Amino acid sequence: MIRVGLIGCGLMGQHHATGYQAASDLAEIVIYCDDREEVAQKLAGDHARVTTHWQDVIASDDVDAVSICTPHDLHLPQVLAAARAGKHILLEKPMALNLAQAQEMVAATDAAGITYMIAQNQRYLPEHTRVKELLDSGVIGKVFAARIDGNQWLSKIYPPGHWLFHKARSGGGVTRTTAIHKLDLMRYFLGEIRRVAAFQSISGLNPEMDCDDVLTASLEFESGALGEAFFTFAAHKAPIPTATGELTILYGDQGLIQNVMGWHLYSTAVPEYSDGLTSLNLPSADYALTFRNEVRHFLECVGNGEEPLSSGRDNLNTMAVVEAIYESVATGKAVHVQHT
Repeated sequence: MIRVGLIGCGLMGQHHATGYQAASDLAEIVIYCDDREEVAQKLAGDHARVTTHWQDVIASDDVDAVSICTPHDLHLPQVLAAARAGKHILLEKPMALNLAQAQEMVAATDAAGITYMIAQNQRYLPEHTRVKELLDSGVIGKVFAARIDGNQWLSKIYPPGHWLFHKARSGGGVTRTTAIHKLDLMRYFLGEIRRVAAFQSISGLNPEMDCDDVLTASLEFESGALGEAFFTFAAHKAPIPTATGELTILYGDQGLIQNVMGWHLYSTAVPEYSDGLTSLNLPSADYALTFRNEVRHFLECVGNGEEPLSSGRDNLNTMAVVEAIYESVATGKAVHVQHT
């Protein structure tokens, strides 16, 4: 049984806790940590102890692994401390405030010989697993283009003054916090991104926000495929009829896959999908499944020593894409992604 310490009991921490509860055959949370004691106590109930100091979790002899679900500016010191203590780590995205911090984390976790996984939960959505299988089987042929889109209104989700509104704590706005999900997913689907050209703005619809809440970016993949991305934290209403206002369209030379009005497949290569858009017959997106699936995957990797699908080392290239986007905005030029 893997003994887990949960650091951060906010929204993401609650999702992680649900994941561990679903994996009770593999692990149990023995200590909950949040600087708001009442929040940690509510999540722990009578089943585990509580602390307001994350250092207590990492110093605990009865903790084998930690889930870190804290503000982004705390990720580096917490990961480095956990690595020194030999704790396995499941870290909420984004990995760090910048690529240099992420590289420092990977160096430390590699040296410690621990399992280090980033919670890029979209890789663990069943629909996305199926799409990846279809792409790998060539059902839409060679993919030459992709579109991704995400729409939220941040100030309708979080209260004024929340740390996500401030670059010093978040490391960036919609690009680092939300677009990173789909950028990572595109790497999973289509391979590495070679070059980006991007623009960002601040809409003014999120009071006190001092970082980007609008992003548009063009992507060039190593495969030669092109991509277009649009993300905003300032959408009055999600124009995409999906649970999270997200759009994904993958264009192949023998068909396409899209998630508008549910996941659909069109393929000239497969007879039953050749007469129009046909449902993939996949369940509706259930994000609760992503957290359960990612936590179980993490625990299995801890147990068998295999590298996670969304390992820290793999995620360096997602962080490099985000870094290139910010550099493109700053320089006004297309920027090559610094792959590791």
